[in-house]
Amino acid sequence: MRLNKLSTGILAFLLLSCSGSGVPQENQAVKSYKVAVVLPSSEKDELSKIVDWAQETIKNAQKGLESRIELELEWIDEDSSDMPREIARVTHDNSYAAVIGPRYSRNARVIAKESLSYRMPVLMPSVTSTEFQRIYAGSNMGEPNVFCLAENDMAQCQAMLSKARANNYARISLISRDGKEDDYAASFQQFYAYMAREMDMEVEETYFYSNKGELEGAIKKAVEIEEDAPFPGVLFFVPSSARDLLDFDEAIKLNEDSQYLSIVCTDMAYDLSLEGKLKNYNYVGTALSSRPGEGFDVAWKSRYGTVLPGGYAQLYDCFYLVALAAAVVEEGGAASVREAIVNLTSGDKASTPIYPWTPSGMRDAFRAAREGDYGRITGVSGPLEFESQTHICQLGTTYSTWIYTEGKFVETGRFSRNYTGSDLWNWTTTQIEDMYDEQAADLTYPALEDNFAVLIATSTGINNYRHQADALAQYQMLKGFGYDDDHIILILEDDLGSDVHVTVGGENLRTGAKIDYKTSRVTPEDLRNIFSGTVTERTPQVVQGGPGTNVFLFWSGHGARDGVLKWADENLEDETFRGILEAAEGNYRKMLAVMETCYSGSIGSYCEGLPGVLLLCATRNGETSHADIMEDGIYLSNRFTRVFRSQVEANPAISLHDLYYQLATHTTASHAGLYNDAFYGNVYRNTPEEFLKPR
Repeated sequence: MRLNKLSTGILAFLLLSCSGSGVPQENQAVKSYKVAVVLPSSEKDELSKIVDWAQETIKNAQKGLESRIELELEWIDEDSSDMPREIARVTHDNSYAAVIGPRYSRNARVIAKESLSYRMPVLMPSVTSTEFQRIYAGSNMGEPNVFCLAENDMAQCQAMLSKARANNYARISLISRDGKEDDYAASFQQFYAYMAREMDMEVEETYFYSNKGELEGAIKKAVEIEEDAPFPGVLFFVPSSARDLLDFDEAIKLNEDSQYLSIVCTDMAYDLSLEGKLKNYNYVGTALSSRPGEGFDVAWKSRYGTVLPGGYAQLYDCFYLVALAAAVVEEGGAASVREAIVNLTSGDKASTPIYPWTPSGMRDAFRAAREGDYGRITGVSGPLEFESQTHICQLGTTYSTWIYTEGKFVETGRFSRNYTGSDLWNWTTTQIEDMYDEQAADLTYPALEDNFAVLIATSTGINNYRHQADALAQYQMLKGFGYDDDHIILILEDDLGSDVHVTVGGENLRTGAKIDYKTSRVTPEDLRNIFSGTVTERTPQVVQGGPGTNVFLFWSGHGARDGVLKWADENLEDETFRGILEAAEGNYRKMLAVMETCYSGSIGSYCEGLPGVLLLCATRNGETSHADIMEDGIYLSNRFTRVFRSQVEANPAISLHDLYYQLATHTTASHAGLYNDAFYGNVYRNTPEEFLKPR
């Protein structure tokens, strides 16, 4: 009888301990490597199954070799208040070879930050936070030490949206725990609206919650929208824990019209401890899985009688990879486990042997690793090939799709993206609004007599460094174009020190800058006076304009949904912002407002109808803007602003239409927008030069 490939793989895997020849195990030299395992103690009983199995397989795969690697494990509870202190101890102790963990994105930053001191390798099985991977992709340049065994959540979001679109859903809403509380939730909040629009889906609403009451309110609103919708939509639910899904299930029960909802859950919902506890819905969703067709999930079920939990395949491969790296170090093939992991996972080995996860393949991999032949290593989660520049994550993550029915999670399929890079945050925008009439009549304005600029950074503190840095970069750009300080009003907190730059090692933008007002001391009424040219005791420096004065406004800071701009610790509503510009009528000829905030498109929309005002916004409503260059864990600039500055510095006479197009195509992960052109003039014939070069 011939066994098919799947059966052969399972049988070989289960019989691994029975094979092997060469040096008996009792005569092997044992090389022990200490590894800290950072996982939740509340799940240790279940997690120990995959950890023990990985340890057993690693031992048996080295049968017959003269020596073998043994991983000496120290468990640390990732949810303990002592975890940060324990991680600091481990990562500063060179007797440890590596850290494996954590399981959850919410704990990743603490561990990664501590690991940087001595570049201790940290292998993270299921940390998929986009922002986390984006940050540590930067720190990994040169000396990678943070290795995620799954792609970031933009990959999952893309896959989920593709499935929804294929099922003819054209509208989407999202309910998520507040991203300020959880890096995992933040990934979906920041990118789902952008990616949905890229797939030509209509974005409805995003609901944040911090407690059960807010969750119940979000579900009620989602149901009300769906009842009146002209065509079907889907609701993405992003739980941060099993408890969240239980609360969601209870809240669903309270709403008798919840049958209108089509609910898709992200992978955090796939928690086998919930089986038999969810009562009110046939939920569907995704989960991290093993590579299809190789049989690891079937082998798991044969051994333990349950379906393979999400992320377990990736955890298994963390141990395999550390053990292989240790074998490389033992034979002098690398100076450290960190260096060996980089060598083993580099994805440029098209002509080298492939070592599968089967017993013979793993044995060959250990033997080859000792001989300096790294080959192409395959784990149970897939090929252990990482993004080539930063090694921040393994490529080609496999997800399962599932349905929760009759008290059980049932797998319905598996998929992975055909993708060869990890930087999804550099997605090239394709959905560009370009509905501007090249033949539109231009509006008539008085002769241009003078120019003023108002440059504003609305946030404070080192964590918001990029906002003040970008405002200072605009200041230096205008000075280079010939502005004097009497025609620039610069509003920022000026609390970043004496050296501020927007590129690593770049020029000091603080040099020579004249700060007119500190952000924290300026009120909305002060802004109204500054723009309208009203000199008061509080506002001695104002736009001394008139019907012949062009005003350039640059605004950088935080924004919130539904037309809210953040001003230091306060909110400035869209109505207030529009009122400030309305008060300035008669004090300007034209105004070009460049708005670099999250959700700035809502401000652009609210300002439609203002005469002579054109707004260039970093995002559309419902989208977040994104920081760009990082140094020592701090973002130096925003992508939208950097693109704007590079374009106008290179060619200030670029048409406003072409400037918008460059912003739209080069601003990543948000849709730049141009607003109020009908009340401004022909964007093909007008340029930013008349704002940037003073009369």
